[in-house]
Amino acid sequence: MERKKEPQPIDVLEIFHVLWNGKKTIAKVCLVAFVLSVVYVYSVPRGYEASVTLAPEVSSDASLAGNIGSLANMVGLNLGSGMNGDALYPEIYPDVLNSTRFLVSLFDVRVETSEGLRTTLYDYFCSEQKYPWWEQCFAGIRRFIKNLLPSEEEKKATDVVDPFWLTKEENDVCRAISSNISCVVDKKTSVITLGFSAQDPLVAACMTDSIKQKLQDFIIDYKTSKARNDLVYFERLLQESRKEYEAAQHDYSEYCDTHKGTILQSYISQQDFLENQLQLAYTSYSQWMQQVQLAKAKVQEKTPSFTVVKSVTVPLRPSSPKRMLTVIGCVLLAIVGSSLYVYGKAQMSKEETDLRK
Repeated sequence: MERKKEPQPIDVLEIFHVLWNGKKTIAKVCLVAFVLSVVYVYSVPRGYEASVTLAPEVSSDASLAGNIGSLANMVGLNLGSGMNGDALYPEIYPDVLNSTRFLVSLFDVRVETSEGLRTTLYDYFCSEQKYPWWEQCFAGIRRFIKNLLPSEEEKKATDVVDPFWLTKEENDVCRAISSNISCVVDKKTSVITLGFSAQDPLVAACMTDSIKQKLQDFIIDYKTSKARNDLVYFERLLQESRKEYEAAQHDYSEYCDTHKGTILQSYISQQDFLENQLQLAYTSYSQWMQQVQLAKAKVQEKTPSFTVVKSVTVPLRPSSPKRMLTVIGCVLLAIVGSSLYVYGKAQMSKEETDLRK
């Protein structure tokens, strides 16, 4: 039987000698990588990200349901949100922020750049964005090809944006806004971290605050929708009962004035009947008044509150791209790749030489 070749020890000096002989190749590759990375990072527009952290109010029922859900997750069960009957739980807030209707509601938000330009978010993304030179070249090529092809019928642009049917430009703006929105929800504490990225730091801060406010309004509107509908219903019944009470009061007063001093039993009976109708109308009116007060209290009870853990501030430094880290990373990759190439080429040459001998 043939004996297996024992693994040869790594000769560090030999590796160093091979790499030193190929130092010119390694230096050329690193120089090219350095130049390309510098061109890339300085061609990409800088972006700024602002963030805000919220702690929504959690009811006792929701807290109990969350504890039961955590215990269920430990044994591999997923109880979902049906425990507290709430379909809008923090885990789906990112989906809400990326929904078309929510994104379209941001089109008319007024923003101001650090240079003093005031416009809407829609116009800012349409005309105030900067792009790398290669994207501008590709966009020019696409426009040139599009002009050569027969034009396709598109939806007619109007002043009112229909979330159900967007134009191509509106859809592109929606995608751009969605890609710049970030939402992270801590499943254990339900703490929400909202963020927005923009090429201007003041726009990033303004939009983060606007998104926070719109998300709060959306959550409040959802959680109080049934209580507010009940309030409107009770107020309508209150108005109807008030009109009935006023009509009964008018009939009773008019009858008493026109039949004052009458001793006939039929008149007295009619007066008692009108008085009873007035009392019933007043009782109904009082009950609906109480129901309206309770409904108002219910709306206030259902309205969630939000605690701002970390308020939004205008970012002072850009968040992307990380120029220094990008350049260093590209140079390191170039060093590793070129070193492997030089060493591999040297080993192949050595094996060919040994085979010839």
